[in-house]
Amino acid sequence: MIQRLFLLFWLLTGGAVYAQNTLRTVAPPAATAPPLTLPQALQTGLGQSLFLQNATLEVERQRALSRTGYDLPRTVVDYQYGQISGSLADQSLNVVQQTAFPTLYGAQRKLLEGQTATAEQRVRLQRRELTRAIRTSYFELLLLQRRAALLRRQDSLYRRAARAAEVRYRTGETNRLEQVSAAARSQELHNRLLTVLTEVQVRQQQLGLLLGTSGSVHVDTTASLLASLTPADTAGISPETNPTLSVLQQEVAVSEQQTRVEQLRRLPDLRVGYFNQTINKERGFQVAQAGVALPLLGGAQRGRIQAAKVAEQAATAQLSYANLQLNSQFSGLRQQLTRARASLNYYQQTALPQARLILDAANKSFRAGDIDYVEFVVNTQPAWDLQTAYLDQITQYNALVISLQALAGTDN
Repeated sequence: MIQRLFLLFWLLTGGAVYAQNTLRTVAPPAATAPPLTLPQALQTGLGQSLFLQNATLEVERQRALSRTGYDLPRTVVDYQYGQISGSLADQSLNVVQQTAFPTLYGAQRKLLEGQTATAEQRVRLQRRELTRAIRTSYFELLLLQRRAALLRRQDSLYRRAARAAEVRYRTGETNRLEQVSAAARSQELHNRLLTVLTEVQVRQQQLGLLLGTSGSVHVDTTASLLASLTPADTAGISPETNPTLSVLQQEVAVSEQQTRVEQLRRLPDLRVGYFNQTINKERGFQVAQAGVALPLLGGAQRGRIQAAKVAEQAATAQLSYANLQLNSQFSGLRQQLTRARASLNYYQQTALPQARLILDAANKSFRAGDIDYVEFVVNTQPAWDLQTAYLDQITQYNALVISLQALAGTDN
């Protein structure tokens, strides 16, 4: 009886102090900056990410190139001096300008503007990919920290149990096997906790890289573990909401304009000129020139036109295939999300309350001495498994929500 009273007193006082002192060595370092909420993380990442800055610079490059649509050939200026038409030294000036047919320049400008629009749509696509990566990293970090908290509870509980088993072994109430098993179990949990804490630090650095900040980033651990979903996220996909379809649709428009440009290249070039000459040093002899440059052989250009039409057909087919594929993917994600919600409801309404009851009952029985350590581990393991499975289910649910948002959701 005295031994049991001593054991109970140690579990209520000394065991807790022992666990707290030990866990201080594995606790994550204190945050040097205020933790970020998900909207703050998205705002930071979309505002200063180097990944997006590169895409924005590409848009600026395309805009600069769009001003080259009206690129005229160089003007030819010929000057002659000498005995041109007699024994006296005369001089002549010949200025010639050749240009493509005017409609070609307008088509080239529209083509370059279309390529600029494509670059802008690609920025939108990369914004969506960055948004998806930030959301994924943020919720994974939240869940890792919740897993660490769960392991801390296990670690604390099994450390007290291991200490109790050691006391009972010394007092002769149990055998060596129970004491060794308890110690091994406690050390294994402690090792798992350290592994998760290390992974938390790695994920903090990875999130910092996505946000374009130096060092690791700390997130708001009070935030909900579940990714939020709006009605617009499940309404459907279209080029207006899905950047992948927007890019492909713009590429179809660009390929059509490219075909138009190649067709206009078959038109003749225009030539204008001015000629001025002195004859025996008498001025006033001048001539205006005008003409056309015709392609004698048009086979090469016809080949370019045919290639442009094939590219146009390929872009249209790619858009159609992507539309079918993404809609099929969207439908599948909605079905999986419905099942994931039902599974979450099961864990929240049934499994987790059962897990708490199991832990409470097993803990009371072990403290009272009604069960030994082996029975304690066997009886509590299903409760820990249920809580871990719940976190796994949240991970799957968040992945489905984020994928759905990447197809049809908003960027903020």
